[in-house]
Amino acid sequence: MTKLLFIITVFLFLQQISKAAETKYLFYSVNKEVYRVNGNKKEKAIRGMFLTVEQSIIISPLSEIMLVQNDGKSMLLEKPGTYTYSQIKKIFGSAKSGGMSKFFSYVFEKFLAGDDDGDKQKVSAAVFRGRNVMTNPDDSSFIFSSAILFKWNPEQKNIPYKLKIWCNGILFDTVIKNKSDFLLTEKRFIRSYPVFIKWIVLPTDNKQKEPTPFVHLLPLKKDMAAIKQQLKQIALSYSKNKQLHDLMKKDLLEKWLLEYKLL
Repeated sequence: MTKLLFIITVFLFLQQISKAAETKYLFYSVNKEVYRVNGNKKEKAIRGMFLTVEQSIIISPLSEIMLVQNDGKSMLLEKPGTYTYSQIKKIFGSAKSGGMSKFFSYVFEKFLAGDDDGDKQKVSAAVFRGRNVMTNPDDSSFIFSSAILFKWNPEQKNIPYKLKIWCNGILFDTVIKNKSDFLLTEKRFIRSYPVFIKWIVLPTDNKQKEPTPFVHLLPLKKDMAAIKQQLKQIALSYSKNKQLHDLMKKDLLEKWLLEYKLL
């Protein structure tokens, strides 16, 4: 009896190890009608889900999903149909690791650790900003110059605007009259450190809720070449897919902010 219990215990333990070792596939980006199926249960696929051995994916026409493996391999599936776990594993088995594998490994581990809430991002979740007047630099972007030109389109002419800029949490604010731009120089921050910049601009008589700040990162000079190369790879691979392109740029920004311990 004791021997039988020991065998059962070892068997269950080995099963748990085997299950833990199974390859999972992260739903990195989901566009339109894609579903995850587990037995008789069918649910709408969303960013942050994982595909495991018992499950399959249904891709509807004109829909797509990007999957990521733990080693950083990624695959964009666009052809309509049902894909079983074994089929997806076979597809990944023939795929080669690309130049963005380190980035995708970071994203995979972030979701695996539960460090992300659904499709939200720490840097810039998809929020409604209303009629935002800020135009330059683009929201959730890298900046590679120590002189930063902020620009906006005033909703009303001949009224002063209040500009608020945070550099690594330190606030600088000023009132701008008869202009719609402001040049920030490195006198406002210490250039030997990476700089996390947030900013908003609004009429001085504003009574409404302040808009969500635009966010940017001025990286260390030693990292600029690597970041520019990563942005170039994203642009070359996904410039025709704006949703995926913008999502990857925001995730890349978040990755570097976390690496610099600025989030």
